[in-house]
Amino acid sequence: MSADHLEQAKASFLQGLHTLEAGDWQAAEGHFERALELAPGRVSVMQNLGIARVRLKRYAEAEPLLRDTLAAEPEQLGAWLALAEAQLELAHFEAAASSFERCFALGEASATLRAQYAQCLARQGRIPDAIRAYQEALERDAKHTAALTELGSLYREAGQFEQAAACFQRALDNGADPEVVAYFLAAVTQQADVPTPPQQYVRQLFDQYAEEFDAHLVGQLGYQGHQLLVDRLPPEAGAHFSRALDLGCGTGLCGAHVRSRVDHLVGIDLAPAMVDKARQRAIYNALHVGDIHDFLAAAQEPYDLVLAADVFIYVGALEQVFGLLATRMRKGSWLAFTVEDAAPGQTVQLLPSLRYAHSPAYLQELAQRHGYDLVSSHEEAIRFDQQRPVHGRYVYLRRR
Repeated sequence: MSADHLEQAKASFLQGLHTLEAGDWQAAEGHFERALELAPGRVSVMQNLGIARVRLKRYAEAEPLLRDTLAAEPEQLGAWLALAEAQLELAHFEAAASSFERCFALGEASATLRAQYAQCLARQGRIPDAIRAYQEALERDAKHTAALTELGSLYREAGQFEQAAACFQRALDNGADPEVVAYFLAAVTQQADVPTPPQQYVRQLFDQYAEEFDAHLVGQLGYQGHQLLVDRLPPEAGAHFSRALDLGCGTGLCGAHVRSRVDHLVGIDLAPAMVDKARQRAIYNALHVGDIHDFLAAAQEPYDLVLAADVFIYVGALEQVFGLLATRMRKGSWLAFTVEDAAPGQTVQLLPSLRYAHSPAYLQELAQRHGYDLVSSHEEAIRFDQQRPVHGRYVYLRRR
């Protein structure tokens, strides 16, 4: 390497550091790339280029640079921190946990870092370890709202509802998102006033779930609600439909099963990533991203079949959706959906699972009020949990 190249590499590197500190990560990346071209293998350049790419959320490109950095200089805390973040975002949870542990060994153990480490442990199914890690995060910062919320969620999933409620309440008291965390709190305290589901939570939940949705739901949980909902349509509904709407279409499981019986099939879902998966099936005549209430409020041709498989459990109160559907369905058309039964004495109930349950009497009253006849309603397995059937209610209404 010539002295001139070395000086140019040094100048590019210093420019990169300056722009990185200023928050201009795109410019920093360009400077570091130039420096690395001029001085290949320089550890400081690789490390900072990796950090810049982490800031740009280009985690897959950052990871090998950071690994090469640490192979040469294994005590570089900045590289371990960036590598742990990249691995967490790439869902390489076991590797990320190891990287966080190296950060701790090098003296960095902030509450945020401990909470991220706990997240890795939880995603590996190491729940007791994750709970301890969240508790350690809160020992460092008792007001860390993310740690409080995530620890509360682990307690909720374990059925420890009092501990979950205490965490959610502390998170709210310390400024956590009031809409989402109040929803979590309501689920574990069975409050009389049932909250509306936060759209941002539902959208994020299913966007994150989209890639593995079919394999997990059908392959692991034996989900069959989409199939049985179509197969159990009453004979008087007929074998074929002109226009059908798949509410909360998800990845298109229900749409794929009904496609052969429909001339024109429309799908709507709140989560863009789920709709992208549905689009790959190439079975819908039209697909829309958005809230089902907003979609139904817009003018459109009427439907003679509307399906909602495992959808109303994320909607809550159904007065609005029933009222809107009544304006979008022909006389003699069919509304078919699945729900879970609410506890005795409840009409709409938010369960600790963060799913809503509805009483048969509530559904019957809605049907009558909005011009539907209840043709059929029965309990049957929707999915399986540890090989035990989880029952839901299959409901079939005909528009008067």
